[in-house]
Amino acid sequence: MTQFRYKKYRLIGVVLVLLSFGLGACDRLEDELFEKNSYIVRNGWQDYELTVTEDNMAVLPIYFGVNGTSANDKDITVTMEVDQDTLDRYNWEKYKNQTSLYYKILSPETYVFDNSSWTIPRGELNASAYITIDLTKISQVGSLYDDYVLPLRISSSIGEPMGKSKYTKVLAHIGFKNNYSGIYSGKGVVTQQGTSYTTETTSTHLYAINNDVCYMFVGEKTRLNTADYLDYVVEIHRDMFGNITLVSKNPDLQFNPYSAKLTRKYTHNYTDQRYYTEVTTIEMSYAYVDNTQGEPLKMTFDGTFSMSRDVLRVEYPDVDVEE
Repeated sequence: MTQFRYKKYRLIGVVLVLLSFGLGACDRLEDELFEKNSYIVRNGWQDYELTVTEDNMAVLPIYFGVNGTSANDKDITVTMEVDQDTLDRYNWEKYKNQTSLYYKILSPETYVFDNSSWTIPRGELNASAYITIDLTKISQVGSLYDDYVLPLRISSSIGEPMGKSKYTKVLAHIGFKNNYSGIYSGKGVVTQQGTSYTTETTSTHLYAINNDVCYMFVGEKTRLNTADYLDYVVEIHRDMFGNITLVSKNPDLQFNPYSAKLTRKYTHNYTDQRYYTEVTTIEMSYAYVDNTQGEPLKMTFDGTFSMSRDVLRVEYPDVDVEE
């Protein structure tokens, strides 16, 4: 019995030594367990809200990375190109024959890359590309009311190979923002004149097209529920005093603004003292003609909507803050 126990413990000891040796060897393993490759960090479909600058520009950042199980020991240089085919496939898969809903591609004359190639330096895991978009040029060659995507893909990678296709492509859905753009919630009532018909909306979306101008769709109209939605665009212009006016460039809309007002209030953010809570409220009343039913229908709209966000106190030193 004693001899049996001795052999048993000896066998266990040998196994433990072998396991210990194996684990130590793994700790000292210098070779890659997995092949390194380059990729776009935010790949696939990505929504961007880009701030419009004073000169009517916006900057889209694209970040490159390299994966693997050890440190990056070399410079990795990548190039990037526009990928029209991927956007075409995406539009078809999402909307099929509803071509009016297709995302538009940014025209090449409306943007510029900061470089022709980008290098992830040895010892680093990331690099950044910056694409400057000119909103003035968009308005010259197309329409700022359209819904734009810039489809991109890594076209070459020197130093390490590219990753799988889905990790080297991005559909950058481009939105712009200014100081009062965004999604507002509240209540709006659409009334058909001369009838008892009404319908309600619970939100409105203001899309920025420069620092002081947004646009929206009248009444309950959106891109998704109206085939000819561009006929129902109204611009909101804000002056240096914060006053707003509503303007339509479509004479068939017969747009008639009754009133428009934008107000703001600030309160202390007791969760994080670095911030104020800013609440922007917009009140609107107007009339327009709805031509989607085959015959012109005269409509009115009355609504009040608000949007809340946190803003850094140091950036708003002179505002009146409610207690």
